[in-house]
Amino acid sequence: MISQPMFTYPGITDYLSVSYTLSHGTQPGKIHVRCVAGMASPAMQGTARLFDPGTGVTVQLPDCRVDSAHVELSPSGEQVIRFEILDQRWRWRLGYISGQYNLRTEAASQIVPGTQKSPRELAQLCLTAMGVTHEDLSRMPNHARPYVDWDITNPAAALAALAETVGCTVVLKTNGRVSLEPTGQGKSLPINGFLLQGRTSYDPPELPLGIELVAGPTRYQVDFELEAVGEDIDGEIKPIDELSYKPKQGWAFETAWTDNVDPRCQELSQQSIFKMYRIKVPDYLPGVAKTRGNRVRSIDEVLPLLSHQLDDDLLPDDTRKRRPPWVYGTYAKGELGSSKPSMQPPSPNLASYPEQRYQRAFTVDYRRGIVRFAEPVFQYIDNGTQQLRKAADLRLRVATCWRRSETRGLEHWSLLRGRKSARENPLVVHRSDIALEVKHDEKTSRVRDNVDELTRQARYYLDQTLAQMRSQPIASAQYVGLQPIEPDGAIRQVTWRIDSEGSLAAKTTASLNCEQLLLDASYQEKRFLERVRQNLHRQQQAQQAKGVQHGQP
Repeated sequence: MISQPMFTYPGITDYLSVSYTLSHGTQPGKIHVRCVAGMASPAMQGTARLFDPGTGVTVQLPDCRVDSAHVELSPSGEQVIRFEILDQRWRWRLGYISGQYNLRTEAASQIVPGTQKSPRELAQLCLTAMGVTHEDLSRMPNHARPYVDWDITNPAAALAALAETVGCTVVLKTNGRVSLEPTGQGKSLPINGFLLQGRTSYDPPELPLGIELVAGPTRYQVDFELEAVGEDIDGEIKPIDELSYKPKQGWAFETAWTDNVDPRCQELSQQSIFKMYRIKVPDYLPGVAKTRGNRVRSIDEVLPLLSHQLDDDLLPDDTRKRRPPWVYGTYAKGELGSSKPSMQPPSPNLASYPEQRYQRAFTVDYRRGIVRFAEPVFQYIDNGTQQLRKAADLRLRVATCWRRSETRGLEHWSLLRGRKSARENPLVVHRSDIALEVKHDEKTSRVRDNVDELTRQARYYLDQTLAQMRSQPIASAQYVGLQPIEPDGAIRQVTWRIDSEGSLAAKTTASLNCEQLLLDASYQEKRFLERVRQNLHRQQQAQQAKGVQHGQP
């Protein structure tokens, strides 16, 4: 009858000691087997098994693979070989996955049809690509719809990144099962008759005075007044009355061929006159308090324009799409007016005055705020004997962001929880996926915004940040014999050890919300982790600086 703990692996019949540490993550754990030289010839692949008859516990690790062998000298001078055997996660380094899911439409809150996947569905795609057949996704939060763009991506790396976005970690169990566990949630370490020693500690979080959620750049929908401009011979864009090739009698008598313009400049004039309009600087943006400090002083503060309005339309597939820029106002159509000039000034209420919307071809130069029409757009001046031409009275409805002239920094909405002082700044959480949107209601001219929905989303992110900062119990314990302790969201690491010599034949060490030193890592692996940590720190700093100070709309 077997009374001693034992370890089995194909080709290993005798050993001095065995230890295996099972930790969170997708990197393979290592079984360390020390054998007297010449007493073992392990198979390249196989199932490792640790069994303790005293506790009745079996730790079975399928699909392991020998990684390396090292020769050592024991204190007695004997040659000892230490085999390193990888658990099944060695396979997770292989393969790739490609796909783009939860792709957003221009409405941001809508997902492109055919791309929607829940976190569990995305995780299942990764696990299938990894070759995992026994998984448990029941504890993985499934409400979010995170955007992923995998292009020849390692499926285990994709799974780990996905897990982090929903507050989970990848956990390998014994018997080859894989689960995704909420970080910090799980069982506590058992207190039983096998407990040898235990340790608890407390690591209070470094809580700031406040936490400030900073949204993405604020977006304003503006009906910009347009002025007729043209390209001068030096390439500069100027109002048409300031162009060097302006005819002496002005533009009122000019046809589309600009016959009275210097022939050397006719090509420029034909491309520009009444075909090119530029936005004029508004005094204030919608919803901004009308104070001296909030006045828009330069066109550069609102450039570049965005490529859409804030208004959207419902599509046949029940998604919503942002409207493209609209031009509306008072203008004549064609070269010679067959109808009387409109006396109605430009009205933002296009539901009541749909005829004011310009329906023919134009493009927008978003970088410079210029509208280019495919044909001249103007108004007629009826002087009794002939119809003269003047610039149309037009508006461009489009969205933009605001860069204040003093700093060139983008305007952002933020929500502070707690407080800040002159000596201590709040912790900044930057979320570029949400933003304040402000516009005038075209029917009532009242200011409308999404601040209520934005506040709700901001509070969610603040709650999430605070939850991550809460102190969690930290503990480690050592037990006699092999114990049936499985890693979960809270138990981060379990080590089982069997010794053929000494008073303690087997023991188990487990860690709650902490991990023991990374003793298995080589120097190269440790240096790699240090470089990754440094790069992540620099990347986080750069992303925060980019998002808060220098972000592009």
